[in-house]
Amino acid sequence: MDTSVVYADLNLAKTQGLRHVSPPSLHSGTCRCPHWHRLALKLSCAGLILLVLSLTGLSVSVGFLVQKPPIEKCSAAAQENRTEPKGRSAMLTCPGDWHSYRDKCLFISQTYGNWSEGLADCSMKEATLLFIEDEEELKFIQDFLKSKEHQFFIGINYVPAEKTWKWINGSILNPDLLQVTGKAKEDSCGVISKTEVFSETCSADNRWVCQKKLKHV
Repeated sequence: MDTSVVYADLNLAKTQGLRHVSPPSLHSGTCRCPHWHRLALKLSCAGLILLVLSLTGLSVSVGFLVQKPPIEKCSAAAQENRTEPKGRSAMLTCPGDWHSYRDKCLFISQTYGNWSEGLADCSMKEATLLFIEDEEELKFIQDFLKSKEHQFFIGINYVPAEKTWKWINGSILNPDLLQVTGKAKEDSCGVISKTEVFSETCSADNRWVCQKKLKHV
């Protein structure tokens, strides 16, 4: 074997060894992104998610603010309804020649007549003869009459069939409230003075006291 053949074999082995150690070549279309590019992409995605969440929260807040004024308007209307009775109470008043007591207007007649005439006169005034509801009202009426030297018919009369005194509204006189002094007969009606309530003939001439409810002006 000559030396030229041996040289050729050595060159072939070296060439194959070099070819085997070399790393594999990349395709021309393959892109290897640096590490900071991937980090920037992740941060961009996170920012986009935060932006979407912020816009969603803003939309909900705007919707709430849009609905709030009608709610406040309803609340104000409810407040007006709650305060309305107080305003109306302040507007309750009696006519000029009547006197107020609680929720009543009281009228003291200046003319004389029998019990039936007093009842008719009160009815023409859209009122009725006075009926007393409690001891406090009784005291008020008698204190009011202290300056008047008269006696006045009120809305009570004696009912012989039931042997009792009854108010004109149909209720029976409570003896714990007041006692009607004097004899109770078939034609007996109640009159009040500054000191007592007593029995008087219904046909006698007296003044009277009318009452009616306060009205809105």
